[in-house]
Amino acid sequence: MVEEYLREARARGFSEVRLIHGRGIGAQRASVRAVLERHPAVLAFADAPPERGGWGATLVRLRPVEG
Repeated sequence: MVEEYLREARARGFSEVRLIHGRGIGAQRASVRAVLERHPAVLAFADAPPERGGWGATLVRLRPVEG
């Protein structure tokens, strides 16, 4: 699901997205970040600032679509 969301966000011209995975015990966060680490469209990612979800969300910077 994360890969499809990133693909659609890039196609629509987004340079940044926020993935909300919740705080819990960190299992969803780890799964999301495992995808982000290997995804070719991802430039960088980090915890969202507190006002945007803190460690319950991840901000993702995307590479621009070439062409």
